[in-house]
Amino acid sequence: MADLAVQGSFGVKFAEAIDYLKGKLPETSQAHDDLAGPVHGKVFTIAGTTKADLVRDIQGSLIGALENGRTITDFRKDFDKAVQEHGWQYKGKRGWRTSVIFDANMRSARMAGRWKQLQAGKDRRPYLQYRTAGDSRVRPLHRQWNGLIFHIDSPFYQTHYPPNGWGCRCTVRAYSQADLERKELEVSPPFEMKTREVITRDGEIKDRVPVGIDPGWDHNVGQAWLAPEVALGQKLARLPRELQGIVTDKTITPAFEEVMNANFKALRKPLENAVKAAPEPAIAGYLDSSTLNGLAQAVPDLALSSTAVTVANPRALGAAAPWPASWVDDLPSNLRNYRAVLREKASGSLLLVSQGLIDGDLPVATIRLNQQTKFGQAAQVVELGKATASALGDAAAYDLLVGSLPKAISAAD
Repeated sequence: MADLAVQGSFGVKFAEAIDYLKGKLPETSQAHDDLAGPVHGKVFTIAGTTKADLVRDIQGSLIGALENGRTITDFRKDFDKAVQEHGWQYKGKRGWRTSVIFDANMRSARMAGRWKQLQAGKDRRPYLQYRTAGDSRVRPLHRQWNGLIFHIDSPFYQTHYPPNGWGCRCTVRAYSQADLERKELEVSPPFEMKTREVITRDGEIKDRVPVGIDPGWDHNVGQAWLAPEVALGQKLARLPRELQGIVTDKTITPAFEEVMNANFKALRKPLENAVKAAPEPAIAGYLDSSTLNGLAQAVPDLALSSTAVTVANPRALGAAAPWPASWVDDLPSNLRNYRAVLREKASGSLLLVSQGLIDGDLPVATIRLNQQTKFGQAAQVVELGKATASALGDAAAYDLLVGSLPKAISAAD
């Protein structure tokens, strides 16, 4: 691969690209697609690494490359130093491995920064044209997408905004309505997306991605950076029901959970200077595989529109509830690290029992399924309260889907 220079490509202001790479939290992983694609917008990982310090050092070198316009030759020197210091035995030859790491992160950072610019200017130029590098190295399917024009908010760009795989050099060009008329261009017909299953070596289905896109790349890097929870929700909604919980379980890593907590807490932060604004809904989590399996057993014919768990107004949530403010701020963690999940037979709502106690009682989040939200049909947290173990243990009123309730609550609980 040619010595890829950092600056001068795609016309991106590199402040956005640098912010993208700086905003990622380092985490170890065995394979790139261990994490669902959208998570890579906020989590930095190098496949096959087992030391967080090594990941952090490589990330720092890439950030330096963006900030200072350094090339892959400079990056390889930093890579060699980090590998020697941490004793990493990586797979593949040095030239190939460093090219993959450098190229994938530089292109993703550029295109994420480009997306932020495109969003800022979409009132003037709301149409994006898919464009390839135009040479013999372009993948056949990517070549078929060359020239397609869709509105920036089209579902096409939720999955097909470049890069769309390892070594993908595709990009987009923005047009106004006047531009299209002057160039005699037209918006393309609705895109028919076909998908394929991703199979493990053991023959198990682990994911489903659009045909022509590599596993782990079926997301918009810009959306995954600016709104990772929304991008992950879109990804999960495209999967068959039996895969949604599996992908959720492997995706909500400690690093991504930290991202969700930070984003949720920011939405709950009081507005400065007493400026009032409309409440901004948030995604606080996703139903995991255990909860989904429990629901399927309790109500076999229940159809879920989404596994996302939303909050209509994070600032108001908990205002008159017994949950401490710090618990509400960390709602994504408290929803994920639960003690038990029950289903109220009369209403069909879920009662998620979080860890800990409030004045000797169990903390309970009431979640209604299939509610109309800004993110489409989804589950929604409607109340944060508390209940006694004996009340929740009423088998006539509740189905216990996951976990267990204490027979007697003590200080240890």
